[in-house]
Order: sequence, then C-alpha cells, then structure tokens
Amino acid sequence: MPWELTATSAAGFATLIVYAALVLVAFWNWKSRCGPEVTVMLAVVGLSALTYSIQVGYDVVATQVFWWELTFAISTAAPFLWLVFVVQYVSRAAWLTPRRAVLFALEPLVMVFAIATNSIHGLIWTVSEDVTAVPGTAIELSFGPLYYGHLLLAYLVVVIGMGMILLVGIRWSLVYWKQVLVLLVAPLPPFLSNFAFMFGVSPIPNLDLTPFTFALTGVFLVLGLYQFDLLERVPIARRQALQAMGDGLVVLNADRLIVEVDDISRRILDPELRVGQPIEAVFSETPFDQLHGTTVTDGNDHAYDIRIAELTDERGDRIGYALALRDVTGRHRYEQRLEVANRVLRHNLRNDMNVVRGYAEMVASGSEADASRAARSILNRTEDLLTVSDKARKVSELDDSHMLAPSVHDVSAVVSGVVHQAKRTFPNTTFTVIGTPHVEGRLRDAGALATAVEELIELLAAQSETTEIDLVVDHRDDSVIVRIESDGPGIPDVERETLSAGSETPLQHAEGLGLWLAYWCVIENGGTLAFGDGPDASDGDTGLHSTAATSATITLPGAND
Repeated sequence: MPWELTATSAAGFATLIVYAALVLVAFWNWKSRCGPEVTVMLAVVGLSALTYSIQVGYDVVATQVFWWELTFAISTAAPFLWLVFVVQYVSRAAWLTPRRAVLFALEPLVMVFAIATNSIHGLIWTVSEDVTAVPGTAIELSFGPLYYGHLLLAYLVVVIGMGMILLVGIRWSLVYWKQVLVLLVAPLPPFLSNFAFMFGVSPIPNLDLTPFTFALTGVFLVLGLYQFDLLERVPIARRQALQAMGDGLVVLNADRLIVEVDDISRRILDPELRVGQPIEAVFSETPFDQLHGTTVTDGNDHAYDIRIAELTDERGDRIGYALALRDVTGRHRYEQRLEVANRVLRHNLRNDMNVVRGYAEMVASGSEADASRAARSILNRTEDLLTVSDKARKVSELDDSHMLAPSVHDVSAVVSGVVHQAKRTFPNTTFTVIGTPHVEGRLRDAGALATAVEELIELLAAQSETTEIDLVVDHRDDSVIVRIESDGPGIPDVERETLSAGSETPLQHAEGLGLWLAYWCVIENGGTLAFGDGPDASDGDTGLHSTAATSATITLPGAND
C-alpha cells in the first residue's frame, strides 16, 4: 500500500513548520553567540522529525524499519550537539577538549555504523515475525543493549549540560536567572517523552514523541534569544564585566544597547538608564569612543571614572561592552583641594608678601609715624597669612569621610557648641540659636560639620564690626536644615562664584579657604550647601547659587534616611 497521510503524520508535518521557523530565526542570528550551534541542532532534530513523520505513514514493516533506521541515525547526534551548545553558552569551551570532543562525537558515528549493520547482529533492535505495520503509529521493536547504552550516554550528556547550566545559575542567578531557567526547562520535553516511550507510557502506543517534543526545546531557546537576550547577554559578559574595576556596572550588547544595569549606575547617571536604551542617549555630548577615562559626578558630588572594556566570546568575536563606573571620589576631592589650596596660597602669599615688603620699605625709609602705621599693617598681613596657613592645614587633614558609615548625631548640640566658642571669638556679634532642640541627623564626621558651621559664621561675622547672626536647626521632610542668617553684608560674591565654578582660576579666585573648607566639610557628610538672602530663599535648593548671600543653608541627611 502506498504512503498514507495519517493524523500522526500531519501532526508531525505541523511540527516541521515550527522547526523551519526556528531554524530560520537561528540562521538569521548565525553571527550571534551560539548561533551556529543552535541552527545546526534544530536542523538535525527537525530532519529526524521529518523522517519519523514519513515512517508512520506506511503500513509495510520493512519500509517502516528503513525510515526508523534513518530517523534514529540522525537523532544520535542531538545529545552531542546539545552539549556543544551548552559549553559555548557557559563559556566552557576549554572543558570540551579535543579528546572529549572526539569521544562524544565517536559515539554517534559508531551508532550509525551499528544501525547500518543491525540486520546482521541485532544489537540495537529486532523485529518479531508477527509484527504488523499500521499507518499512524510505529511498529513495535525489541531494543537491544546498544540502544540502551546509547540512551544511557545520551541521558548522561543531557545531565552534564544541565549541570553546567545550573552551576551558572548558582553563580550568576541574580542577573541570569531567567536565562538559566529557560535552559534548564528546554531539554525536559524530549527527555520526558523519550523516558515515557521507553517505559511504555507514551500517550500513543509504540510512538516516540521525542522528535516532535524537541520543537518545544527550540521554542524555549528562541524565547531566550529574543525575550531574555540569550545569545547576546551570556554569562561571560557578567564575569568579564566584574573583572573591570568598578562600583557601578552597565553591560551593553554589540549594538551599544543597554542590556544590564545595576542600581548604583542608575543612581549615578542622569538621565536614568533603562534596558534597551542606547548608551548614546545617556552620554549625548560625548562620543562613545571618547567615554573611556572621563569622569562623571552624581547628585552627592561623588566622582566616578568611566572604564569601558570590550566583551568577547571564546572565538574572539565581540559580543558587547562593559561600562564600569569606578568610585574615585577621594582622588577627585583630593585633587580639587590641592588645586584650590595651591592657587589660594600662591595668590595670597604673593600679594601679602608684596604688601609686607612695601610696608617694610616704608619702615626703613619713612618717619616714625609711617613706621608705626606700617608695622600695624605688617602685623595684620602676617595674621592673615597665618589664618590661611591654619585653614590650609585643616584642608590637608580632611580625610575621606564619605567612605565612613554614617551614624546618628545631635546636630543641635554640634551647632550650640560652635556658637558657644564663636561668642568668645566675636564678642561684638550677637548669636541666637533657634529651632527644634535635639535635632538628629546621620553624619559621617560630626567634627567636619562643626568646622563647616564655624567657617560660615566667621565669613558672615567678619564682614561687619557689629553683626547679628541667627542659627536655625530644624527638620525639613527627611532632612536636617542648619541655616545661618546674618544682618550684615553677607558672603562676598567672588567667594561664592568661585565655589559655584568648582575650581580656582587666574581670573576668579577666593580670597581665602574658609568657604571652600566649609563646603568640603558639608559634602563629606553627604550634605549640600546653598546661599540666599531671605528666610525661604533656599527652598528646594540642592546646590550652590550665586545670589545675595546674607544666609547659608546646610542640608544634611535626617536620622531616618
């Protein structure tokens, strides 16, 4: 009887459509990581499904045996191809040494030879004389030791592959748990269907559904490819990226699209990074090729160096990039302090020493009255130099407090202690401390906060012989506010403008280090410093503003932050 299209064959051909689509998708991504392995594996298993679908359309035993031999010969390569795919995926190609590869590949070749000669030795299967062939189902076979030996090795290969995937899941589960889950589930349908066939519990008697259920494996792989970026964002990316020194980490694919971003990078970079977004959207003003080595700062004035490492697979093909953000806040702040102190000291030393020299010449050649006036001026200038020198010493003693864990401190007590000392230093200034008592904040260095308040008081009080200064300590939302208000002329514009610029320049520089010292002490405690000319001038302020500065506002993290 000629071949007949049965329901089973029709279902098999429907499965072939799925295989064809999967092979086309995999072939389209041939240059992607594991693309060749996925394409070949799906093509081989799809071909075995085709031959098996043809077999069950015949009612002649000899014909069915022929197509079964062909199906079985093709399918013997499937476990080995699965293992090749897995070792490529988990970047363990070195594990598949030439010797192991030959051993695993030798088994399918031996089985093909044994299939071709099975009619002689019958070690794979035998067919009873009373067996009949019925269209729509496969003939009943009696399997021999070689068949069971092959299955045992195939199961072992599948288990080895799943073990490798599980190991990746344990090590990188926080990032790759979706991919790992997909790959662990992928081999289960054909594995279970073949197991059911072997124990005679298949839904259709004598019919091995393994070639058909393997289509589900292909679906899972393609799902991983497009839904979870399986062939691009592989574990090697995470492993190599972590080796690139950095506190923040962004992983890009070969097209420079963001595929992984950690919480630190989301906090540092503005605008916030999103998966699937091109990295150029975040660094719109800097070309990608020039990003390596640049420095960015976050809202807390923490500095991060950008390091970019190219990610490659075992074949050396580029699969993406690792963009690491290395915290260099300590170095950045040290360089800023060194630059500012150096310029201020050089400027003040040069100017003051010129003045001292002029007055010294006046003493040497002038009258007694001129000498007395000149001596007083010399004393004032040397006192200024000593003050700048003392502040330079405090700057040099600043450590990287931002690295310390914050603890709860009574900010009101810190401010009161500074005011108590300031009343002795500035006897003509009236100080008033108001606000909520015992306001607590999270500080990394309470001494640095005291220095900041002391310097701001000195800057405001030094501008007038008689000054009233009010200090307000209170809560605002989840923050602690320390506001210092003066009825005097306030902090000079040049001081604040230099601070806003972030550095000293030959044409724009502060007269001293006081405001810089206050600013550094504030940011070391995770706070901000703002200026204004009225009670509500700094509402919403998050930084430095060049407005009239009759008041200075320090904003610090609250005790509940």
